[in-house]
Amino acid sequence: MNLSTYKIKTIRVKLILIFTVFFLLPFILFGSIWYQRSTQLIEENAIASAQKSIQQANSYLTYYFGDLERITLPYITHPLIEAFMKITPDEVYQRFSITTQIQNQIINQVIYGKKEVYGLSIISENGIVVSNLADTMEGWGNRDLIQLEPRDDRNIKFNHIHWENGIPILTISRKFTDTNTYSTKGLMLIDLRLNVISAFISKIGSSQTGFTWIADGEGSVVLHPDPSRIGDAVPDWYNEHIRKMKQGSLIVEDSGVKKLIVFEHSPLTEWTLVSEVPLTELTGDLFALRNITLLILIAVTLVSLFFIGGFALSLTNSLSNLKRLMKRAGSGEMFVRAHVPPGKQDELNELYDSFNQMVEKLQRSIDEVHASELREKELMIKQREIMLKSMQAQINPHFLYNTLEVINSYAILENVMPISRMAISLASLFRYSITSGDERLSLYEEMQHIQTYFEIQKERFEFLTVKMQFSWDDLRQVQALRLTLQPLVENVFRHAYEKHERYPEFVALRGERTALGYHLFIIDRGGGMVSSDMEKLNQAFQSVKDTEYHLPGRDQDEENRWGNVGLWNVHQRLRLSFGEPYGIHILKSTEKGTWIEVHLPVINGGT
Repeated sequence: MNLSTYKIKTIRVKLILIFTVFFLLPFILFGSIWYQRSTQLIEENAIASAQKSIQQANSYLTYYFGDLERITLPYITHPLIEAFMKITPDEVYQRFSITTQIQNQIINQVIYGKKEVYGLSIISENGIVVSNLADTMEGWGNRDLIQLEPRDDRNIKFNHIHWENGIPILTISRKFTDTNTYSTKGLMLIDLRLNVISAFISKIGSSQTGFTWIADGEGSVVLHPDPSRIGDAVPDWYNEHIRKMKQGSLIVEDSGVKKLIVFEHSPLTEWTLVSEVPLTELTGDLFALRNITLLILIAVTLVSLFFIGGFALSLTNSLSNLKRLMKRAGSGEMFVRAHVPPGKQDELNELYDSFNQMVEKLQRSIDEVHASELREKELMIKQREIMLKSMQAQINPHFLYNTLEVINSYAILENVMPISRMAISLASLFRYSITSGDERLSLYEEMQHIQTYFEIQKERFEFLTVKMQFSWDDLRQVQALRLTLQPLVENVFRHAYEKHERYPEFVALRGERTALGYHLFIIDRGGGMVSSDMEKLNQAFQSVKDTEYHLPGRDQDEENRWGNVGLWNVHQRLRLSFGEPYGIHILKSTEKGTWIEVHLPVINGGT
């Protein structure tokens, strides 16, 4: 379908289309863009806030462990430490003296004021240990010093978590290196209470339900607010999205809850700090504000749509009602009126009032025209009655002279009974013709008159064949008008035969009763008429105009014109007396003859 040729016909559809294109669609489009953009900005702000918190936590850990490394660095080259590294197990007194000094001058100084430090231990390559953990010295045999020793070029190592008296302990090992041989002479082990560090980390960027935890490079949980999770394997989403990355953020769904995950890797500890915060906690208030704003906007739009749409609907309904009233008035229902509410003086009520005035004026005009037409038809009918009575009073001279000539010939030459029969038939014909012309009677009486007419014509034309193919009983129930068939039969002799210089040899009257009335066919074998004249006559018979100016033959010979006028007069008499669809119709007319159909009403039950 070509859209350029499509036209919107109703105002209602136009209003809906304008509202949809210029208001509803832009509102939906910009509302969707605003919704998506506001959601994106809210999530970006939440991620930025979480990233700031995790960076603070990571900075704290980096600073703390860096500070711890700086504090212990001077003790690597401390004279007491160097002396301690050289003691053998056999030097008992010297061992006791140096360890006591290290205990008092180094270990106590390092752990003083640091409640997160659980213990500080120094181990020589000879297996001699000095530590503040005097009560747990027997546990040193369970530690794998080889695993605790830093590898490669690193001087410090963060080891796996172990538990001491129900407390998670992180052991940081630092090696003592010989400045000459660069070999390891011993280790310094710093045991930290993770619950103290965890409590401090949790305060940074803390939320109602969110928390921060730490994973090491091997995929184990190092630090977690839930102590039971320390030492467990990291979640699957950590291995999928975080393990090989340095920092970033993502949204995951864990146990049916969407969480915002922000992480950052620490090069110093090779740990990854992970912050988990439920997305609803970060964006709940902002989303609520956004949703409230959206609901208010939708409510305002719906209220506006209600009032604007109601007004537009009222307007279009009024116009549609006026359209229906105009259609009814156009179909002839001039009694319709538009309801005009009292007290309202807007444009629609003025339009309704104008419509009512227009219909009233049209009704008056139609009544005047109808009355004028009735008067004109009455005058025309009276004129035709006068013309018909004049025609009845003047018997066709041509027919009368020929008949008298035949009578005279028989009387002179033969002196036989046909003279008597013709005289009797002629008398009967005259008596029927001079009776009142528009008197209604049955087709039976009219057919008896035509039979008398044919008896006279048979005396004129010896070889004339007349066939009457109908039921005489049916004719008693068919209504007709006096002298409606004789002009039709006369036309057969004058225009079908004599005009074409043919001998009248055959005339048939065939009748049949149908559900629509009685159909009488007048059939001849004469020369017929031209097809154009037949079409014009049939158009004249079907026309509702009561005029003979559109009949064929006006510019032809007078004889042919009066033949057509005769057919027209019979048709008009039947139509004026019985109405539609009764009258005359020419079925066919060729060189082999003509079929004229006369449609008459049937009396049913005496009606």
